[in-house]
Amino acid sequence: MPRFFKRLKEEAVNVMPAVLYFFFAMNLFNCTFGWMMRSEGLKVVSFFHIVIRSLIVAKIMIIADAMPFMNRFSARPLIYNTIWKTSIYSFFGFLFICLERFVPFFFKYGFRPETFQHIMTGTQWPRFWSMQVWVVVLFLLFVVFRELHIALGSGKMRKIFFGK
Repeated sequence: MPRFFKRLKEEAVNVMPAVLYFFFAMNLFNCTFGWMMRSEGLKVVSFFHIVIRSLIVAKIMIIADAMPFMNRFSARPLIYNTIWKTSIYSFFGFLFICLERFVPFFFKYGFRPETFQHIMTGTQWPRFWSMQVWVVVLFLLFVVFRELHIALGSGKMRKIFFGK
């Protein structure tokens, strides 16, 4: 059993930076879009949903990192790995947002041809695509700093950002 707790602690330490980053980023996103959505009478995402989404996104990143093809460009300059990982994470983020948005339509209307018509008319496409752009940018920023951290080490990063 101690091996289980050691593994659990190791995974918690690995996932914590991503959870915190996406928790704050999604709260910022929710605040900015929440102001616009409230003025249009639309529903704003709750704090609980943001916590759950942050955990899911961080877990998606851990699962993606475990795939053998993730560090495909480790011998090349950082930009290759950064763009590669951002693309993979963004793809999985896109799938997650699609599932989150479209699955309720399938539960409500079933797997009938009319369901796709309800999806097309019931989805706020500008909001959907703006969320996708935000997801890509958030992943890009996270991956840039994580790749720099891996390349430079935590001591060097701390010195660059905070001095001594």
